[in-house]
Amino acid sequence: MSSLTLERKNISDRFTEKEKTKRIIKWIRRSDSKLRKRFSFLKYQNAIGFGITMGSAFGMILLGSLYVMDIIPFWACIIGNGILASFLHEMEHDLIHSIYFKESPKMQNFLFWMVWLFRANTVNPWFRKEIHLLHHKLSGNIEDIEERFISNGMPWGIRRILVMIDPIMAVVLQGPKIRKDAIRYLAKIKAKPIKGPYRLVYLLLWYSFLIWGMISLINWAIGSPILETGTTAYIHNFLNTAAVVYLIPCWLRQTSIQIVSSNMHYFGDVKSLYQQTQVLDSWWILPLHLFCFNFGATHGIHHFVVTQPFYLRQAVAPKVKPFLKKYGIRFNDFESMTRANRYQKQEMDGIAIPA
Repeated sequence: MSSLTLERKNISDRFTEKEKTKRIIKWIRRSDSKLRKRFSFLKYQNAIGFGITMGSAFGMILLGSLYVMDIIPFWACIIGNGILASFLHEMEHDLIHSIYFKESPKMQNFLFWMVWLFRANTVNPWFRKEIHLLHHKLSGNIEDIEERFISNGMPWGIRRILVMIDPIMAVVLQGPKIRKDAIRYLAKIKAKPIKGPYRLVYLLLWYSFLIWGMISLINWAIGSPILETGTTAYIHNFLNTAAVVYLIPCWLRQTSIQIVSSNMHYFGDVKSLYQQTQVLDSWWILPLHLFCFNFGATHGIHHFVVTQPFYLRQAVAPKVKPFLKKYGIRFNDFESMTRANRYQKQEMDGIAIPA
């Protein structure tokens, strides 16, 4: 095993980062091409994307209906809808890169509406498209609006945890710093971060569910449960049902990907595409990967080749990941969390780490 590790290290050291990047990109494209030739149906890319979007959306409706009719338990609905919502997130990401219906803006907009309304706790796709494309240009820099809003580059602590799990805290704790650091890029964004009342409605329902549930739990714990009748009981039952069918699955998906994404991207001293990401595929991340479609194990592939649909990225990953390791891409570099996601491993004594 040690000789194999040494051999990989020697192979990696023979080439510059630019040369290794070219070889990795070539290998990903070769693996993708072989898969497309083997399965001819993959040429129907638009139809596949449309089918995944509509199938996932109707799947969420179906599971929600089965729960309301008391056919499936609450946990099955939460897990199932969380997974289906992760499919929709991947579809939104692919649409941002115009992987489907590039020739039809109307169809892209229709699919944007579909993937967003079934995950309304996120910023709208039109705004996210601009900050995500900026992310690919400036990944790891202080102007990387998208990643910094989900805590990338923050020192570990309660502030970072709050930013990862709560959208309001992300705006409160990171918003002023990001506006200061990236004002030039924010001024160029044409899409508005707020589009319609949908995200506001989600947040209103979400916080109402959390606060009401907390009050009820406290009263139950002290032996004085609240007796709910009439309209009060109806509203609380509606909130609980909405939480199982929609609110909790969306929060689970969003929190899972924000924890994984903010820690697999490097920040602050990134000098090249080669240094932008690592691979997170440790077994203990599996619960998070369940709700973000194996994001940490495969998203690095996307940074090298952005035109690949998410399902093909997953399909080629078993062949590509050994190649990434061979050429020195880091795997499960959890120590980077103690360095505020810095790429360099040397001690950070005396160096200011911006949040």
